[in-house]
Order: sequence, then C-alpha cells, then structure tokens
Amino acid sequence: MITKRDLMFVYDVLLHRKIQRAGHELLTSAISLADRKFWLYPRTPEIEQIMKEHVNNN
Repeated sequence: MITKRDLMFVYDVLLHRKIQRAGHELLTSAISLADRKFWLYPRTPEIEQIMKEHVNNN
C-alpha cells in the first residue's frame, strides 16, 4: 500500500525542473486546496538527493 511517506509533493518550480532534468518521471501534477500548483513524485533516494542539494544551494 502506498502512503504519503512514499510520495514527494513538490511545490517549488525550480526543484521540479531539476528533478525533470535528471530524468525522473512525475506521477501527476495538480492544484492544492490552497490553490497552489504541485508536482507529485515517488520518493526515491535519487530524488531526495536532488532535493537536499537544491535546499543547500538556495
């Protein structure tokens, strides 16, 4: 069973672009209840590493 822990909700467009450039496939994109666009990715070690590098560089 997939839970929220298995997913990564990305609200940062720059992070989304970095993940896409690295060749990862998104599951879906949507608009949150707060009217913000987000992209949903599976949580993988590779995507988590991209996120950590993004946070450290911004």
